[in-house]
Amino acid sequence: MRKLISILLLACAVGPLYAQRIMHTSVNKKHGYMPGFSFVHLTDIHVGEHIDDYGTPGYRGDTMPAGDVGYAAERLRKSVDWINRNAHKYHIRFVIVTGDLTDSGEKSEFDKANEILSSLTIPFVPQIGNHDVVSHTATEKEPAATGDSLCNVVFRAEFDSLKHMANEWQDGYRQVRVYSPYSQHEQFFQNFSFWYEGYKFIFFDLSPRFIYGRPKGEHGPKPHLNDFPHASFEWLMNAVKEDTVDDHNIILCSHQPPHHDFMSIFNGLTTSDYKKLTTALQPYHHHLALWLAGHVHRNKAYRVRTLGTAKPVIRARETASNKEHRNGLLRVVTVYNRGK
Repeated sequence: MRKLISILLLACAVGPLYAQRIMHTSVNKKHGYMPGFSFVHLTDIHVGEHIDDYGTPGYRGDTMPAGDVGYAAERLRKSVDWINRNAHKYHIRFVIVTGDLTDSGEKSEFDKANEILSSLTIPFVPQIGNHDVVSHTATEKEPAATGDSLCNVVFRAEFDSLKHMANEWQDGYRQVRVYSPYSQHEQFFQNFSFWYEGYKFIFFDLSPRFIYGRPKGEHGPKPHLNDFPHASFEWLMNAVKEDTVDDHNIILCSHQPPHHDFMSIFNGLTTSDYKKLTTALQPYHHHLALWLAGHVHRNKAYRVRTLGTAKPVIRARETASNKEHRNGLLRVVTVYNRGK
């Protein structure tokens, strides 16, 4: 009996170390509203982290390795397995992955992320992050940011299938070459949206396309509003303005969060960009339900407000990096529908 009690106590102590880290968030949970559907927010999977050159040599035409090579890939697999086991239980309809799919933008890393995510029994929505925009290894890097075009190629089949799952899919400028005055190259800004059961999901690309001079870290942690014709800020505001038919029915998704705190000095929008963005969104705050993001690798909830006037804009939820928990980390978001 004493031995059995010891085993049970050990199991209780060790169990949490081997369990997934699952968080829960709700949208429009009010009196008279009923649970409608759920989706998973997964972010910062960083396939290939701490591996100098993933797969075969090179970063653009390289081939992914066989199996889930690297701890980031292993932890992504564990999260995918949890979702597959629990999709029915939590009424999970799809998975949103808000960026940093790869660690260094290598094609082999994109392919491995796609291979693992494609084993989901439900659709997934991939979004670009700052680690994905410039392909490089430990010893070489590309001369321009072309990770956005790799996203279009690698995830083409998933985007095609998503158009059948969702209502009123809008590709934005995702497949259109847009000249960036900052990178001085044409880019494919990953901006798109869709409707699902009365909610509009808007994805917008705040990742810069700058090439940095350091041997590693060419991706750059600071987001950029991409405020020029046919780019992200224009897309976001047009997408918000088009569909303000219900209260709190718009869910925003980006890799970088709308934080304005001490951490934003290192990885947030500049004060001028933050002020411009929040001031532009504020008139629509009654329609904005939730902003989901990653990038900072932390779990944090807060209310986004304008600078100076502190007017309410939107509720934000940052989700920590999946790869930093030994068995994966994710957020289940339950969406409530209006009662009859």
